Amino acid sequence: MSKITVIGAGSVGATIANDLMIQGIASEIVLIDVNKQKAFGEAMDIYQGAPFCSPTIVRSGDYDAASGSDIVIITSGLPRKAGQSRLELAQANVNIIKDIAPQITAAAPDAIYIIVSNPVDVMAWYAWKRSGLPRTQVLGTGTALDTSRLKTIIGEETGLDPRNVGGFVMGEHGDSQFTAWSTVSLGGKPFARFLADNQDRFASVSTTEIEEKTRTRGNEIVAAKGGTNFGIASTVAGIVQTILWDERRIVPVSTLLDGEYGEHDVFLGVPTELRANGANEIVELDLSEDERAKLHHSAELVREHCEGLL
Repeated sequence: MSKITVIGAGSVGATIANDLMIQGIASEIVLIDVNKQKAFGEAMDIYQGAPFCSPTIVRSGDYDAASGSDIVIITSGLPRKAGQSRLELAQANVNIIKDIAPQITAAAPDAIYIIVSNPVDVMAWYAWKRSGLPRTQVLGTGTALDTSRLKTIIGEETGLDPRNVGGFVMGEHGDSQFTAWSTVSLGGKPFARFLADNQDRFASVSTTEIEEKTRTRGNEIVAAKGGTNFGIASTVAGIVQTILWDERRIVPVSTLLDGEYGEHDVFLGVPTELRANGANEIVELDLSEDERAKLHHSAELVREHCEGLL
């Protein structure tokens, strides 16, 4: 038996709840939103599909309804507009987290908290500071979605199944993110070597273009449809399953760096072992000098936007 609370019944929160129900990851899902009628309607709508998917109970409620939750997912916040950076949302969304954090942690002090609201690295750091919870219990989605985008784009460029792609996008979930090409492989072969060994097939494939597409894909989707919800929902569902089922997968979530990579007191997307206790251990990769410089640059930007928020 597992219970998940989703705070925020907007497009992202509702899609996450629906994905969790469809995949049968939780036995109970609670939707909470300041707009109680919206939360009630979304929960009722999602629950109508349960007979075709899983025996998951989906309902809405107040913060006290989150009591006993194994995982709390926070999606509340202003959405990003086309051409807007995620960091521009910091102060407005921090004010929302400031109101949510004490109420939800009082109701569910033992839950693992997954922050989805943007800018996710700043929001995760702020939620951790406000909650007083151990670092393992608070994490953001980080660059998990960006890494998924990287894999699908490499799949598009090569015509191969994106599940063949290994590696990570790291740093800020935003403009300063970077593809750690030293970690990227295709079919177990380093990606640069794969391209070099198949020049006749992939002469037009450019790692520079792939990285740029990965960085801007979210904004491209926002410009086309007004927001993103399906990709992030699948990502969150995967993270939730990994934690609840203690799969011990390594996922680039946003977690507190406390000496790893030479950084302190900052949340960034880095490969992290996820277990039943949450963000268990950061996997410190042997990055190239250029990649380490990019990670430090991301850390500086995120830390800069965290200053003064308390």
